[in-house]
Amino acid sequence: MLEKKDFLFTTETTPDVSTDLSGSSKKIDALLGLADAVNVTDSPNCKTRLNSLLVASEIKKSGLDVILQLTGRDRNRVALESELLGALSVQIDKVLCLSGDQPDDDGPMAVNELNSNGLIQLCKTISEGSLTDGTEIKSPLPLYSGAADDLYVQLSNPEAMNSLAGKMKQGASFIQTQYCFDFDVIKQYSEKLNDQGIFNDCKVLIGMGPLKSAKQADWMRKNLWGINISDEILNKLECSDNPEETGEEICIELIEKIMSLPCIDGVHLMGPNCEKGSAKVCLLYTSPSPRDATLSRMPSSA
Repeated sequence: MLEKKDFLFTTETTPDVSTDLSGSSKKIDALLGLADAVNVTDSPNCKTRLNSLLVASEIKKSGLDVILQLTGRDRNRVALESELLGALSVQIDKVLCLSGDQPDDDGPMAVNELNSNGLIQLCKTISEGSLTDGTEIKSPLPLYSGAADDLYVQLSNPEAMNSLAGKMKQGASFIQTQYCFDFDVIKQYSEKLNDQGIFNDCKVLIGMGPLKSAKQADWMRKNLWGINISDEILNKLECSDNPEETGEEICIELIEKIMSLPCIDGVHLMGPNCEKGSAKVCLLYTSPSPRDATLSRMPSSA
């Protein structure tokens, strides 16, 4: 069973539409010494952002561990291999492998040569020291791939667990889920993972986030894929005199409940401009001793 000190806290940041590399990388300053790692998103919602690997590399210099999000939507196999070699060259060894939000019919052209499964397999191939065409990699290093999951799909689709288990067998070493604020759903998901008996060596982090307002929460559930936020939570935020504080409290109450569940190793705090709110949540579980930036508790060769 996990103790509080063992519970993992990852969060995320989205680069700006800007040429100011420092501006995007410093958005995470509030998280230094508090989070175990930060995901750098890869042009979410199919909207152009400053290159995520550049931002991730700058964040890595600050001492905070980084998880690079990588989608198969925009790049072919050669470009993806190049991106992963670039990540390893700057000591970024964790990658959340995603198919990616797909564009509208009148949007940019998608590539989609590799989906999330293909990316996980690609990480394994590179970890073993070669490219997909057999070219040997000089000075190879291990990559730790991660998979996204949706609790609601897992509970409604009997085939979904087989798909997730397949990603684990391909080499995924951690799972970060979509939003879930429903303890009963998380408990059922935990039990389902536990029944499989194959997730003990995999870090599972439940997605949630410090919601700032009812308006933001309503927009997110209407416009973002995989977001489930109940009317009850919307009402709490709407009736609150301090909705930001209420959003943080909702997170904290749920974290306290799920800490003792089997196969749940932590939480992934996310949302638009969530860095400062996530830092406040993390602070409760790291104070007075900050995270040791030299010792990653996520899968790592360090």
